[in-house]
Amino acid sequence: MENILSKINIIGILILNKQGEILFSNSIAKKYNYYFENIIETTLKGAQSFTLINYPAEVTTFINNNQFVVLINPMHELVRLKNEKESLQSLRNELNEVINSSFDGIVICDNEGIIIHQNPSYEQITGLSAKDCIGRSLKELEDEGVIDASASLRALKENKEVTIIQKISTGSTVLVSAAPIRNKNGEIDKVVNNVRDLTHLNMLESEIQQLEQQNQQIHEELELLKEQNDPKLSIIAYSDIMKEVLDRALRVAQIDSIVLIQGASGVGKEKIVELIHRHSFRRDYPLIKINCGAIPESLLESELFGYESGSFTGANQKGKAGLFEAANHGTIFLDEIGEMPLHLQVKLLRVLQEHEITRVGGIKPIPVDIRIIAATHRDISEMIINGQFREDLYYRLNVIPIKIPPLKERKDDIIPLIYHFLNGINHKYGINRKFSNDALNAFTHYDWPGNVRELQNLVERIALMSLNPEIDLDDLQKELQFNDGLQFNVNTAPSESPSNRSNLEPLKNRLESFEAEIIRDAINSFPSIRKAATALKVDQSTLVRKMQKYKIEK
Repeated sequence: MENILSKINIIGILILNKQGEILFSNSIAKKYNYYFENIIETTLKGAQSFTLINYPAEVTTFINNNQFVVLINPMHELVRLKNEKESLQSLRNELNEVINSSFDGIVICDNEGIIIHQNPSYEQITGLSAKDCIGRSLKELEDEGVIDASASLRALKENKEVTIIQKISTGSTVLVSAAPIRNKNGEIDKVVNNVRDLTHLNMLESEIQQLEQQNQQIHEELELLKEQNDPKLSIIAYSDIMKEVLDRALRVAQIDSIVLIQGASGVGKEKIVELIHRHSFRRDYPLIKINCGAIPESLLESELFGYESGSFTGANQKGKAGLFEAANHGTIFLDEIGEMPLHLQVKLLRVLQEHEITRVGGIKPIPVDIRIIAATHRDISEMIINGQFREDLYYRLNVIPIKIPPLKERKDDIIPLIYHFLNGINHKYGINRKFSNDALNAFTHYDWPGNVRELQNLVERIALMSLNPEIDLDDLQKELQFNDGLQFNVNTAPSESPSNRSNLEPLKNRLESFEAEIIRDAINSFPSIRKAATALKVDQSTLVRKMQKYKIEK
């Protein structure tokens, strides 16, 4: 019997005689030998079940064969389970606190798509309360139109994380990210959804767009006000010869005469046309631009004069108004007038004389009230001699001629134009480029056969391709390798011969002379002293003091 009892290692066993003497104890019971005296005393008093106060154990007694059998049941496992339960409950409470205090909405569903938890933020974001959602199927919410789509259901179906933009019936728009939670077998047990409110973000984005539009509108209005105060500011012109062109254009704008603008390609003929139209009494009506050399000769007549129905194969059955009619009460700009075919020159002459047009295929004259401005880069006099241009049309067009000089004849405009183009490029592409003085000097010593257009294109290309904030001669030369034959003369300063070395000025005098020259160039290149000071990176007061020192006037 004792051999059997000794093998029991789950509970402690004591066997006592009637006097309380220990006849047997197994290994578990011996761990309680400190309490044997209390256990024996209580057993002899007839207690059948009791616990040890100072030690976690339950004691049960009974009599067998005139002996007391005492069973001692340890409570370690119960205590451990109780402690683990309390710990798990505490952890669960902490997790709930974290979930419920989250600014983002959090929704948890099981693997059947049934919502088992949602935090207060979800209700604040979506307007859907816990009592409306917990215990309900996401599929039901979809079918009822409460939500347009469920990220959890997609995550369960696709067996992966899913992010969607979800629309709620309350009017909210949210970004939902569904993350599956898997068991030890890799199967999805739950899905946790993180919900962020996009409604506020969309409102902020809309407000930003409105502010940007307002900013752009204010900028345009300021530019318009500046131009109205001084129309010349709309075109970069610092050279005297170009200022005369602007003065002439503004005087012409006040009258309704025909204007012929002559100048090489790229000098800015179109800008002058826009200036004239903008300051004429026709400013509220269209400015129609057409390049006579860019439209095929077979189409040019119908584009200018329009056509009646059935005039030619492929014509619109209802006919079509031409550009002269479209420009009625406004201005039409005939660019590259020298490219117009002779037979159309005759029809244009009639428009100038009679102020009416006849559509292709039509017989009925249509009156038009338009101002005509023509432009060309060709020598019309030579074309007349060669029979390429009608002399009578030339005299009708050449009522008020305006000749725009090439860029090489107005060097004073080059650096201001560079600053103008560079400012636009920096603003457009979000960069901050500038040219070194040597680079600017190199620009002014080039003849610019492509005129302002070539300058603008080159400035943009160099500004975008350069990796350095300040563009120097090296950057210039790297880009010039792509232009065959384009070379800048960078050695613009006269060399000092040995015979002149004895006549060298003191260094201080030469530095002051050079400083005065830089200040003078800056003052002439910018409309205000403040802008000149900004370009030179000095305080305005410093620049004024140096201007007084060198007797430089604005």
